Amino acid sequence: MSHIKEHEWQDGLCSFCDGGHCMMGCFCPCILVNKTHELLEDPHKQDPSGCGGVGCGWCLLNMCGGWGFIVGLMQRNKIRDKYRIEGGICGDIMTNLCCPCCSVIQQYKEVEMRRDAAGPSKMGYQAQAPMHAPGH
Repeated sequence: MSHIKEHEWQDGLCSFCDGGHCMMGCFCPCILVNKTHELLEDPHKQDPSGCGGVGCGWCLLNMCGGWGFIVGLMQRNKIRDKYRIEGGICGDIMTNLCCPCCSVIQQYKEVEMRRDAAGPSKMGYQAQAPMHAPGH
């Protein structure tokens, strides 16, 4: 279990090569946007999907005039609120406008690291598979 720093991002904006998400964040950031969304919705999810509406929306908005930063901005704000990370809307806007891929990577790594640091003991009840009698 790793140590979580309170009120701050676990990795800097330019630490995008750490953790193995650099290529995906640079060439297919919409996948990380959707994975981040799924982890925010269900922090217990072990393998979030890269395909989904939020990632597609981010991609489409970027293709239609670069408006995808709005999705990134909303996601970044949600992460800061959820984990009580210091910062403000101006910094979030600049981060998503100037460094969208770095921001997407940082956001995914943040929710992933916090999920992993919580460990299985904080995941709540995990239903077990039903038992079957031998021969049935």
